[in-house]
Formats: sequence, C-alpha cells, structure tokens
Amino acid sequence: MPNELSNKKHRASTPRVKTGCITCKKQSTGPECGASPSSGAPIIQVSSPTFELFDDDIERRSFAFFRLRTIPEISGFFSSEFWDRLVPLASFYEPALKHAVIALASLHERFENGDESILKSNDDLVEGGFALQQYNKAIRQLITPSAKQSKPSLDTSLVACVMFACFESLRGHHGSALSHIDSGVNILSRIYDDERQSPKKTQPSQLCVPRECLDVVFTRLDMQKVDLLGTWPMDLPLLKEDTYPGFTANIPPQFHSLAEARNSLDYQKNLCVRQLLKFERAEVFERGNESQEHRDAYDRNRRHHKNQIEHWASAFQAFLDANVDKIDGKAWQGALVLKMSARIAATNFGIDAYDYLHLQTSWDDQLAMHEELIDMATVILDGQAAPAGKGYRVKPIFQMDHMMMGNLFGIVHRCRDPYLRRRAIALLYKVPRQEGIWNSELTARCAERIMQIEEDGLGVVTCAADIPDWARISNVDVMFDPPHRRGCIKYSRQRSFHSTVRESVTDVLEW
Repeated sequence: MPNELSNKKHRASTPRVKTGCITCKKQSTGPECGASPSSGAPIIQVSSPTFELFDDDIERRSFAFFRLRTIPEISGFFSSEFWDRLVPLASFYEPALKHAVIALASLHERFENGDESILKSNDDLVEGGFALQQYNKAIRQLITPSAKQSKPSLDTSLVACVMFACFESLRGHHGSALSHIDSGVNILSRIYDDERQSPKKTQPSQLCVPRECLDVVFTRLDMQKVDLLGTWPMDLPLLKEDTYPGFTANIPPQFHSLAEARNSLDYQKNLCVRQLLKFERAEVFERGNESQEHRDAYDRNRRHHKNQIEHWASAFQAFLDANVDKIDGKAWQGALVLKMSARIAATNFGIDAYDYLHLQTSWDDQLAMHEELIDMATVILDGQAAPAGKGYRVKPIFQMDHMMMGNLFGIVHRCRDPYLRRRAIALLYKVPRQEGIWNSELTARCAERIMQIEEDGLGVVTCAADIPDWARISNVDVMFDPPHRRGCIKYSRQRSFHSTVRESVTDVLEW
C-alpha cells in the first residue's frame, strides 16, 4: 500500500502576519486611504505578535505608531532606555500601560497632523475621540484592576504618572500634567524617606522598570516645573556610582557617553537649585535686608556650584574631543543642548550674589554669551525646520524633556538687547514644538509680552542700556493655558523711577 503521507503535497510554512496599511486594510504597494507620502499621513507596517495583545486593528496601529514615530521623537536628541525599551516592554504586561501608550500615540498622531481639536477635548468623547477613550481605560485599569490582576506595582504606577503627564501636556492641560508629575515625585519622596529611616528595608520587586531609571525621569520632569513656576526641586537619592551612569554627585575627568554626561548635568543642576533656594527663600533674603554674612555664605555656595558646572564642562569637552568623528547629526544637536544648559548655569552662578538678587542690569555684561547661545539654538532648530519651498508644512515636534524652550525664554527675560531678544523670540516661533509643559507658541507670546512691558514708554530702544533697572522685571513665573488661549505671567517690578520697592504683578495674556 502506497504511503499516502509521502505523496501528499506540503505547503511551505510561513508565519502569519498582518502587513500593509492598517487604515485601509490594503497591502503597502497601493493604499487607497490617502495614507501615502504625498498626503503626509503615515503608512505603518504592522506584524501581529505571537499572542493577541490588542482588541482591534486601531489599537494595533496606534501601538505601531508609538514605536515608529512617538518613541524616536519624545526622547528628543538623546537615546533613552526608558522610552526605547522599558515602556514598550511594560505595556506588554500591564493593561493600564498598554492603553496609556495607545492613547498617547493616537493623540500624538493628531498633534503631528495639526489637529487643534485636541486642545478642546476634555471629557467630551467626541472631541477626545479614540485617544481619550484609551486614556480613560488606562485610568480605570489602575483604579479597578480586573480579577486576574493584583494591585498595580510601584513601577507601573510611576510609569503611568509619566504617560499621563505626557498625554495632558500634549493636549494643553498643564495643570493636570503637573499634578501627575507631583504624584510621581511624592511616591518617590516617600520611598527616599523610608530608605533613610530604614536603610536595610527591602524595596518592592520591580516588574519592568528599575527604580533608578524612574529617579532620572522624574528629576527631569520636576525640573521643568521648577524652571516654569519656581517651585522647590525634588530630593535626589544617594545612588552608588555604578547604579546609573552619571547620576551621582561625583563628576569624572571624562564622560564615556552622551547619556552619562546628560545624567550628570541633570543631577548637578538639581543640587545647585535646591541648595541655592535654601538661601534665597530664607526670611532675610525675602525681606531684602540680608546681612553681609548671609550674602557671603550665599556667594560661596554659588561659586562652589559654578566650579562644579565648569568641572562638568571640562569632562564633557574631553568626551567630545575623544569622539569627534563619532558624534554627528542628532547626537551633535544633543551635545549643543547640553553645552547651552551648562553655559547658562555657569553664567548664572558667576554673577555676584547681591547683583543677582537685586540688579537686573548685571545681565548686560553677558551679551556675548547670549549671542553665542542664540547661535547654538539656531543651529539646533535649523536641523528640525521643514525644507523651504511651496507645499511644505512645518511638522510640530513633541518632546517630553526640557530642551530648548526654557533656555530661549530665559534669554529673552534676562538679555535686554533688542536685536538679540527678537532673534530669540523668532526662534521660539520657528518650529512649533511641545517640550513637556513648555509650548513654543505660548512661550513666544509670553516672551514678547515681557519685552513689551519693559520697553513700553521708553521710546526707541536701541541697546540694553536704554532699559533702566527700575523698568526691568524679575522673579518671573509663567503658566500656560492653551485650551483657553491664555497665559499668565507673574513678576516683580518697580512702578517708576521714584519707587524703591518691587511689587508683585500678575499679567494675563490672551489671544
């Protein structure tokens, strides 16, 4: 009897995958949905995982968008283990994070396409659409996990705070974004307190995201709030040297990577701001009648931190010199961002304590430095601007970390040279971008308003010296409200040349 099995034709085995355009369900050779390079809509190739993670093709497509578009953009000019690897991995195990990722990706795609309705969506599921539905699912999963799930782990709750802050920032709800950042910072602060009181206490096991990585992420998010609102920065943990490269108080003679240099600068800036605020928020400084002893102590502290930043700059330059042939493109832009931040910090700490606190004209000696910073920012933003020509649209950029906006805003606030100020404002308008809670258009409008306040009634301003100290504003804090097209600027200023007291003023900007 012949062997039937040996005569049976075998079909070549190939993995079953779904490819092509998810939007119109066509193969990638010919989409009919308009999702083509000429239309500007993305064509995203998707392969099904070995198990079914998603409820439908829309979720699957949004997750693919997150991996292909959101991750490369959200981390800015730097590689990020948190975004590149840990968040996608955690979303495979935690339904709440899966829905948060899909929500952010859906909202990011609408942001890229210039959909201004994302600023209007609050609890309206019509305006909020699929993104808001997924956001609400993520929140429900955290509050009331399914019967198969236990209470969310520590890292799940902290990653959710980051994802929710990103989502709220992107749709312009900065108050909600700050609340999520505060929630994460408070969780970490309680952990730090427990570690100090019970050093041998075992911390809860982590599912996917190491605690040390979350320390770094929240330090950066928290510093955005500090720069914007002047709040007190979070306490930092005392990590071992090899725990997270660069995220320690010690600075090596030479950094080994861009990531290590960035971690080190973030750690140093947090230490500087936290220690200097202890002086500036002291009662004698608040009243403006500090003694020479207090001022000398404050000055010594400032010089110490200036030396630390200069030490960092030396280690960073050694890294750049050793890797001059390896750093280009996006990495070079990231290097310029770090150099800008370090130059600004070193200059701030180098100004005499009394002048820094009481004389706004002390910044007039820094015009050359401000011009150099603006030149750096021009190089960085030129690399992100759309090509010149008819039909090109400048694609808005979404980055969660503080990169350019705060630095340029600080230049407009402190540099009174009319030409340099207007160059900085033009750069804020040049590339529409959202950097965490910093929005480029709102930042530009608030910067313009500050310039108008100081130049108003002074005639034609041709140089920084044309703006007297009494007309200059200080202690500037801003709050953005994109959905209502409004910004709030709080500052201090003398009423006139004859006034001796700086009064607090709140200015609401609407358009």
